[in-house]
Amino acid sequence: MSVQLPPYRPIKHRSGLKVMGAAFHALLMRELQTRFGGYRLGYLWAPLEIMFQVAIYLIVFGAIMTRVLPGMDYMLFLVAGLVPFRMMSTIATRALGAVEANQGLLMYRSVRHIDVIIARSFLELVIYFFTFVLLLVILAFIGIPISLAHLNVVLFCWLTLFLFGFGLAMIMMVVGYYGGEISKIIGLIFTILYLYLELCILFIYS
Repeated sequence: MSVQLPPYRPIKHRSGLKVMGAAFHALLMRELQTRFGGYRLGYLWAPLEIMFQVAIYLIVFGAIMTRVLPGMDYMLFLVAGLVPFRMMSTIATRALGAVEANQGLLMYRSVRHIDVIIARSFLELVIYFFTFVLLLVILAFIGIPISLAHLNVVLFCWLTLFLFGFGLAMIMMVVGYYGGEISKIIGLIFTILYLYLELCILFIYS
């Protein structure tokens, strides 16, 4: 009895962009699942985490900055300055463990190191920008005036900070893999840097 083989179908070769897109989508879904899939609040924890950070800075510096900057609402200043800065620093610091966290996936030829950084950076951009818009809506709802006169400047600053953070992430990925103990203090450096910027503004306007 002869066995009939299925008809031969040649394998369709995908272009490099399609392979990269598939790897990016898989890494993005994996990043979302590993970061927020284990929490009861799920993806809602992403903006809440940033809001808690803003609230802490507001409590720490709010009373001081209200006196130092009497003509500027510190809540608006904090949202416009802290959220994009935290996006940039988070993109850079999360790249420290990118190679170790995705060691299994990097064994596949279609997954490259830059795909991991692109997926993580894009995820941070979406989370932080969505939270930024949400916080602006909340500020407008509670009566703080929001002006869109310089929206193009704001978007340009977001883009440049994202590109700067992406460039830092490429460096931090190498530092995290080969740097040993150096990678442990990178996050602390970014925190000190933001506190230093806050203190500089405090002394300049005081």
